[in-house]
Amino acid sequence: TRIAPTVTSYNLPATYRYSCIPKMEKEAFLLARITGWEDLDLVEGPANVYFGGTYVGQSYIYTRSVDDTLDLSLGRDKKLVVTRTKVKEFNNEKTVGTSKKETFSYEIVVKNTRKTQVEVELMDQIPVSQDAEIIVEATELSKGVLDPATGFVTWRMNIPPGEQQRVVLTYTIKYPKSKQVNTRRYKTKPRARL
Repeated sequence: TRIAPTVTSYNLPATYRYSCIPKMEKEAFLLARITGWEDLDLVEGPANVYFGGTYVGQSYIYTRSVDDTLDLSLGRDKKLVVTRTKVKEFNNEKTVGTSKKETFSYEIVVKNTRKTQVEVELMDQIPVSQDAEIIVEATELSKGVLDPATGFVTWRMNIPPGEQQRVVLTYTIKYPKSKQVNTRRYKTKPRARL
């Protein structure tokens, strides 16, 4: 006779927020931020995730790399509509003397079609120069917070039901005409940690 292993269940406090990086993925992911998990002797590994009584997929629990809050992905949420569009009238290239200056501008819109207010962490990235002759300047961040070392820009927003929020990300790259610069690609791509 085989005895099925027992599954222990715990009720833990959690806060929910959405995370989206529209440059990489056009959908938002719901994250549960769980506190008080340290005393449970959780083992690092894959976990089946159920949300609202429904199986939503698998996630991975990283116990070694977290501190007092454990982030657990609950999957994609199609009720948050995220668009990232190039703003054509601000995207241009100019040559001034011996320098080239390119401007890139993007409009990011997050629309909440849920019936409740949601907390969203929105991320994007501007290039980071590794060359003193290449100057990258953020000219519009719509109150986003820039990490100069990585180029990541983060916006935290609370969006009421049925409403949307819009941010603009604009940056310029100035470099000598004699240099070959690939401005169409970032050196570092953001990775969603879900």
